[in-house]
Amino acid sequence: MNDLLSIARSLRPVVEREADASDRGLTMSAPVDEALAASGLNHLQVPKELGGFEADVDTTLDVLEEVAHQDGSIGWTFMANANATAMCSMFDPDVARAMLEGRPEVVCAGQFVSRGKAQRADGGFTVQGRFQFGSGSSRATWIGGGALVRDARGEVERNESGIPRVLAFVVPRDTVELTGNWDVMGLRGTGSFDYTISEQFVEAGRTFWLFEGEPRSGGGVYRLGVVGFAGIGHAAWALGVARRALDEIQRILSSGRARIGGGEMRDEQVVQRALSQNVLALRSVRLLVHDTIGRIVEALDAGDPMTKAMQDELVSAVAYETSTCLDVVRWAYMTSGSAGLRNPSVLQRCFRDMSVGAAHLYVDPRCHDEMGKGLLGAAP
Repeated sequence: MNDLLSIARSLRPVVEREADASDRGLTMSAPVDEALAASGLNHLQVPKELGGFEADVDTTLDVLEEVAHQDGSIGWTFMANANATAMCSMFDPDVARAMLEGRPEVVCAGQFVSRGKAQRADGGFTVQGRFQFGSGSSRATWIGGGALVRDARGEVERNESGIPRVLAFVVPRDTVELTGNWDVMGLRGTGSFDYTISEQFVEAGRTFWLFEGEPRSGGGVYRLGVVGFAGIGHAAWALGVARRALDEIQRILSSGRARIGGGEMRDEQVVQRALSQNVLALRSVRLLVHDTIGRIVEALDAGDPMTKAMQDELVSAVAYETSTCLDVVRWAYMTSGSAGLRNPSVLQRCFRDMSVGAAHLYVDPRCHDEMGKGLLGAAP
């Protein structure tokens, strides 16, 4: 799988060259989109039996981190599309294979949260809804959504435990309206537009139950589910952006940055100490997420069920790691002075992107509460 990391590294020239264009255009530029399709990496996390690489956890984390290191927005778009496309493992294999196999340009995008409406129909469901933050939606072939299923009387369909069932699905991109309302401080080039899915039929083979469905192709990693699987992408992205920020501040300091009336900052003990501490902090959380996610997937591969405790630990580890990455990037930016302030500045973009990415609901600090409850045996 090391070849996949080499392929990702080969994208650096085009990604860095197109970073400004993606930022201005608010979505991944066409040259990067084409380069990703040609590389085959769009299907990094797709099961092998559907024509993908089905990369192991360490390789996936490394590849996603590498692209995020090249540019935060393009890295976020890539990981969001890769994660969404991997959910084809939950679809009917024949349907998913027809969607993906031999078509490296095909990716999925969108949210599977239950903002939509659905009703059962012959052979599938009728769906519709309005959704937010469809990262990478403008380059997608299929766009996803989620919905509560209601009968003709408006009653919500529930599972055996009485909990409402959330249907996840994808529909063709050309049936979706993108609002184009993405104008933000950071992650500008991700095309995270809101979107509306007009009422339409979805065959059952392109649907799954969000919190109950089992993968129909691929190995144990797909049993992480949507929430757990997203942790891989969020963890790798934060590592890549933070590592790039450290690379940039080291370059700035090594080039002779000095304070007014003082010597070069690289000769100051406080700077030397802070740099080493931030480098070690980043290495530490990198090991944390590789170990946590890898250990959970090993258990799933061995046939263990995915438990709430596993999910709580995974999400909590990613949130802790992201908070550390935010601290690292903030220190690098604040140490850079005018070198980070003036445009164009890669370090400034790292700061803007990390400030937005670290505010994502997935890494809300409240997730630590759930892990703590489990450790203390308190009621969930």
